[in-house]
Amino acid sequence: MKLEIDNLDNAYKLCEISGKFRVMNAIDIELVRSKKMVSELGLDFIREKSKGISKESPDWTFVFRDYYESLRGMMEAYLLFDRIVSDNHQCMNAYICIKHPELGLDWEFLETARLKRNYINYRGQLVTYDDWKGLKLKFELHISAMAKAID
Repeated sequence: MKLEIDNLDNAYKLCEISGKFRVMNAIDIELVRSKKMVSELGLDFIREKSKGISKESPDWTFVFRDYYESLRGMMEAYLLFDRIVSDNHQCMNAYICIKHPELGLDWEFLETARLKRNYINYRGQLVTYDDWKGLKLKFELHISAMAKAID
């Protein structure tokens, strides 16, 4: 299945026009710390749990989904420094890529992960070991970049 990735600039403009970025009154450092901690704990859990999964198992779907949630939590935490909140995952991806190019996040990867997550949650699609293997390094790099940026 070929995923259709929207143009970054167009996605950002549409999110901005439709009011998908909410500005908080203040930076909540405790919430930043808490979101980062939950993301790291979830990541530690799924890394340990995934050690025993066979290559033929459909459980790679849940490994993928937990990594996605960990990355999303880190990104949400980071955006709090800008006092930005967005319930829309694509808008969050667009905001962070447009406003923080110094992080080196890959729009294509973020959108591929988001769309795969949507196919899992809304269409019941499974992720194979080979699918996961092709995405794992990018997840690790993006999560590491976000953790360092938050620190």
